[in-house]
Amino acid sequence: MMNSPVCLIENTKEGKLAVNEEAIKILTTIKQPVVVVSIVGLYRTGKSYLMNKLAGAKKGFNLGYNVQAETKGIWMWCVPHPTKPNHTLVLLDTEGLGDVEKGDKKNDIWIFSLAVLLSSALVYNSKGTIDQDAVDKLKFVGDIAELIKVKSQDNEDEEADFSKHFPVFIWAVRDFHLKLNVDGKEISEDDYLENALKLREREKTSKDTEYNGLRQRLRMFFPERKCFVFDQPSPKKEDLQNMDNISDSELKREFVEQTKRFCDYVFCKAEVKKVIGVTAVTGIQLGELAKMYTNAIMTSNMACMEDIAHSLSDMENKAAVQEAAQHYETMMNKRVILPTDTLNQFLQFSTQCEDEARQIFLKRSFKDIDQKFMKNYMELVQEKKNEFSKKNEAMSQEKCEGLIKNLSVEHEEALAQGSYSIRGGYERFKQDLKAIEDKYNIAPGKGVQADMVLQKYQASKGSIGINILKSDEALTKKDKEME
Repeated sequence: MMNSPVCLIENTKEGKLAVNEEAIKILTTIKQPVVVVSIVGLYRTGKSYLMNKLAGAKKGFNLGYNVQAETKGIWMWCVPHPTKPNHTLVLLDTEGLGDVEKGDKKNDIWIFSLAVLLSSALVYNSKGTIDQDAVDKLKFVGDIAELIKVKSQDNEDEEADFSKHFPVFIWAVRDFHLKLNVDGKEISEDDYLENALKLREREKTSKDTEYNGLRQRLRMFFPERKCFVFDQPSPKKEDLQNMDNISDSELKREFVEQTKRFCDYVFCKAEVKKVIGVTAVTGIQLGELAKMYTNAIMTSNMACMEDIAHSLSDMENKAAVQEAAQHYETMMNKRVILPTDTLNQFLQFSTQCEDEARQIFLKRSFKDIDQKFMKNYMELVQEKKNEFSKKNEAMSQEKCEGLIKNLSVEHEEALAQGSYSIRGGYERFKQDLKAIEDKYNIAPGKGVQADMVLQKYQASKGSIGINILKSDEALTKKDKEME
């Protein structure tokens, strides 16, 4: 699907974020549902290594072993999902937060907010332990409430609504060196995280309020939480600086096992990306979301999930109308040989193609309020059906007129030469017409206008027949008088 990652959202020279069209083009080719996993955290904490593991590759996302942050913006790697057939795993590796060279906290908030908005699962990567300092580094989580709204109208429970739409939160603690126990009792990794997020029962000081406030938001924004701790990969410094070139057998067994458990959990628990009204976001839709969310944050400093879901639905529904109508047209051109023998045959083909097109529309469309786009689809397909019907009639008429013209060559010559202007000429005229009509009627493939063309032909011969009959009667009378 992709041999290596590409930049999805890049930092511009002006200090803004912009979507990379090359990445969007890749996403437009992915019509499968996507599971989106983002990783965020301080720079130089080994985020890219975990993402390469999720991709099933040693190399891909740039690990970087110096003190400069390697990842700029948000990088994307799309790979087949290893455990969900017909699904695509989209991995998003974010720019290291707290990059001293960048020195822009606003950029950190933008990157984190986009990772939250685009993801099914959000991995927060840190080093050491989950202590007060580690939690403090997540202070900007509170700031995302200033950038993200769920509904366009004012809502007192806005922040509480985040929990319904935010991704599962996975805290990955790297180079963990403590024992997992509290008061002498062994605890799980999840217990370790929850213990770190416990609230102080009494808020006596402003520090207590700040302490609880951040934890309350983390717990409220991300009700589904998971924690993994990782040993240091190797005691050897040279191994740590060469992680993408050494095998798992050269790393600590505990680290390898921990990494596998982490990957297995992500593969199993990270669900298909959803937005309001959409149960399964595709690659095409993810690309549109990336553009809409980035543009909203850059232009208005606010991304409203409801508004963007409406915009996405309008865009997708319009595309669904066009795709379905195009399918109808393509299948009609492919299956129907015009002119059809009968109108019923034409209608049978059309109904079959309409049913297929309708399923395509229903599969791709969503949030079609008041059936607005379904009506558009039906009107467009009806227009195309009318065009095919007119074409069917025109081709049938052209074929029938050509056929009857060819069958009438000798008859027309006889008329021109006055061959019927004799006694008994009218009977011969009728016999010749009958012969033409019989040959015409047994000729195959005339189509739906066969009767109309024949009736028109017969009508054109009516006055001619009357004149021939009068001439025949006059000649017969004259002959009798001469006798």
